Amino acid sequence: MPLCGHGALVIWHGITPEGDAEMIRWHNSEHVPERVGVPGFLRGRRYRSTTVREYVDLYETESVETIRSAPYLERLNHPTPWTQRVLPHFRHTFRIGCRVVSSVGRGQGGALVTVRLRPQPGRDEALRAWLSGPLLAALREPAGFVGAHLLETAAETTRIQTAEGKLKGGEVATTDEPWPLVLLVECSDVGTAEALVGGLLHADLLAAHGAGADAVAGTYLLQLTMDAE
Repeated sequence: MPLCGHGALVIWHGITPEGDAEMIRWHNSEHVPERVGVPGFLRGRRYRSTTVREYVDLYETESVETIRSAPYLERLNHPTPWTQRVLPHFRHTFRIGCRVVSSVGRGQGGALVTVRLRPQPGRDEALRAWLSGPLLAALREPAGFVGAHLLETAAETTRIQTAEGKLKGGEVATTDEPWPLVLLVECSDVGTAEALVGGLLHADLLAAHGAGADAVAGTYLLQLTMDAE
């Protein structure tokens, strides 16, 4: 099935070697259960990079407004003692709240490709048309395809400064412009995911269809999925 709701929160982050195991325990036992207990949070997932010590946390929400709702901000500004111990080990955190533009497929894939995109000047419409049309059709051809989701960054959620953000050393400065588009492609296996990054989602092909030079693609393996009760 496609994403559960009309909003999504995507967080990319590294972790120090000494904080890695503790982060997994905290995330499994406290943090994700806490998050999916917030009204409007429907599902939480964690993926680990296939190449570096980096994680992607994906939360599916009822709407983009959930990501700046009072109950959620209450949690962000009152981190638990365990959260306060773990978050200083985070590195290079990018947290992006998004609206779901399109979402196709059924089920959850064991592997995930994430692509952060910024259109070249004057090519926003061309890039969006390619992402939601010809590219989507081509992505569905491989046997390992499970789903694809095009997200649009909601800057008003991404720029919110919170106590948790400060513990991570800051996330996105109020003056920064995060990538406006995020593409998620779910696959049944890492081989399919890696083939997409080397083929249909290669930087040269993205650029040919209007993506800027700062596009960032990565492949990840699913570690955890948890639905709201």
